Amino acid sequence: MPHEHRILVLDHLDDDALRRLAAAGEVVRADPASDDELHRLLSDANAVILRTRTRLTRSALAVAGRLKVIGRAGAGVDNIDVAAAAERGILVVNTPDAATDAVADLTVGLMISLLRRIHEGDAEIRRGRYAEGRSRSPGRELHELTLGVVGMGRAGTAVGRRCRLGFGMRVLFTDLREIGWLPFTAQAVGLEQLLAESDVVSLHVPLNPTTRRLMNECTLSRMRSSAMLINTSRGEVVDPEAAAAALESGRLAGYAADVLDAEPPAPDHPLLRAPNVLLTPHIGARTRSAQARMSDVVDDVVRVLAGEAPRFPVEA
Repeated sequence: MPHEHRILVLDHLDDDALRRLAAAGEVVRADPASDDELHRLLSDANAVILRTRTRLTRSALAVAGRLKVIGRAGAGVDNIDVAAAAERGILVVNTPDAATDAVADLTVGLMISLLRRIHEGDAEIRRGRYAEGRSRSPGRELHELTLGVVGMGRAGTAVGRRCRLGFGMRVLFTDLREIGWLPFTAQAVGLEQLLAESDVVSLHVPLNPTTRRLMNECTLSRMRSSAMLINTSRGEVVDPEAAAAALESGRLAGYAADVLDAEPPAPDHPLLRAPNVLLTPHIGARTRSAQARMSDVVDDVVRVLAGEAPRFPVEA
């Protein structure tokens, strides 16, 4: 007897999540090598689950005549045309809090490494330059510094909480939305004031037309020359050429990022040659617990296929 639902899985899910899916329909695991292959797979799928690797564009959704639900295993949905999905009556669901703590932990780790030059000291020892590593410019203590959080959503709040309550940092934040009560002391300011007063600026915004290249030559010039910039949101939020130029000229003291505008970066990517840069390969959500929570997107997918309301719908 054929399965009622065909569920297309385009990225990794843990075994338990796959078993839960299999109870709801036929699970098809695939890694399409082209848009044509993706379109063919979508043409008879009732549900699709993905992470960040695959883009579901308007043209891709146009061929998905049977699709009822898109499950994003993670928080960001910039690789899904949510408006086009809504026009076609396709629900989009995600796991908005799955990687909050994992991303916040990594953000703080990157910040400390930049401020204490941990990665540079390690590199000097490996080059046989122990004395040179010790004689580098001294680091800075967190309790003396001001953190500026751009985007006080789940991850931004988690970072602010760690830095204020854990390290005693002054915390400023800016957000387009009205932010209510926070579990720590923080001051809401405009972006210009935040950039001018912060020793560390941490980016936690979704990627959209408003935030694309939010940090550009103009906004980077508003930062203190002694300030550090941290990006664990999306690579396209920062203009890489402008950031590299600011680092090379000394107008920006350091940049750490878990995300880049192109992943993996080309060998001539400007940030690979810029000084005082620390990069990680998009590992913000790569903890065992976060990966398991991201796989829980299957529960909302199953709910939608059963005609029930999802817990975490994404608004268009």
